[in-house]
Amino acid sequence: MNVVSTSALPGLAFPAAVALSACEPGPDRQLLESTLDAAREAAGAPGAIFGVRLPDGETELVASGISDLEADRRIRKSDPYFHGPITKRFTATLIMQMVDDGALDLAATVSDFLPDFPRGHEITIRHLLQQTSGLKDFYLYFYMRPERDEMIDLVTREWTQDELIAYADRFGHWFDPGTGWDYSSTNYFLLGVLAERATDRSLASLLRDRVFDPASATSTWLHEYEATRGQRSTGYLGFVEGWPHSEMFGDLASTRELESSNAEWAAGGAVGTASDALSTMASLMEGRSTSSQSLSDMTDFVDAASLGAESAVPDLESRYGLGLMRIVRSGYELIGHGGIFLGHTAGLWHLPDCGVTVSLYLNRGFAPQRDVLDAMIPALAAADARAAGCFGA
Repeated sequence: MNVVSTSALPGLAFPAAVALSACEPGPDRQLLESTLDAAREAAGAPGAIFGVRLPDGETELVASGISDLEADRRIRKSDPYFHGPITKRFTATLIMQMVDDGALDLAATVSDFLPDFPRGHEITIRHLLQQTSGLKDFYLYFYMRPERDEMIDLVTREWTQDELIAYADRFGHWFDPGTGWDYSSTNYFLLGVLAERATDRSLASLLRDRVFDPASATSTWLHEYEATRGQRSTGYLGFVEGWPHSEMFGDLASTRELESSNAEWAAGGAVGTASDALSTMASLMEGRSTSSQSLSDMTDFVDAASLGAESAVPDLESRYGLGLMRIVRSGYELIGHGGIFLGHTAGLWHLPDCGVTVSLYLNRGFAPQRDVLDAMIPALAAADARAAGCFGA
């Protein structure tokens, strides 16, 4: 299950008096650790990792809790984890690089690569990137099947690309291409297909050569398409309102048995460390991954109010660009991507007001990511003078 995380609650309090002066050697790790401990416990997650990359390139990581409850293994700052929907940001970066090279055009259509795809001549690459194609999300179909055995088969099966393409055009549209907005991982599956067909190369090799390795993200890989590069954290789920099969997890249970499928791929299949994630985001936002025009296109946002649906404390603003979200909270703004894959909640965010990049991972699906960020961003601003501008009015 690969969806956008929408939960949010008020942030936790922290002592403002602990702010450091600019001459201190690094962030107040104790403050960050204690804040993460409290926020993780409030979110009901066994473990959490929070990372920050400061404007001068210094990186700080803190971890809290347990990675694997059955093995009683504590979570480590270096543990790889499912990035889930953050993968869309990697895929979008690759696509924009190909636009820069002239291999793709934002106005090109799905039919240019898949001539038989229904209404493919109406759906452009820009529509796919921006979530404005109207295509329904076939991944939700997999998880919402009423029969549990069928659901498990669909989400754990090894698929061929042609089989998934058939699902991508099976359910039609929520709206006509270009006339609305709705989050659908089908869009990013198709972008992966287009990237492969335009280059005659695998998506895994393209991401490795063009996105991961140039950013020194050597501990990141595409799940089920590359060899693992470390022991990843175990994900957990409990009750999920509206999902007919959440009872199979009881109060809290591992989702590892459902994580063997190759279907997430370009939409949610990346696994990697917090340090790697921070490096890739810094590379993008500092203009080292794409041309300035492509970065400008990626950050040209359209209204996506549904990103904040069901939030106890709604986003002040929610918008979507080309593989990037823009979210305005009370006191800070985020540009990046976040969401859920089964028992994993993750986010990778740049704070434009202060030039800081943060990563967050919770090994519980549907954990309130906004709630934890509402605690961690003010704490970060207090923990280091270089991040003081991250949290304000």
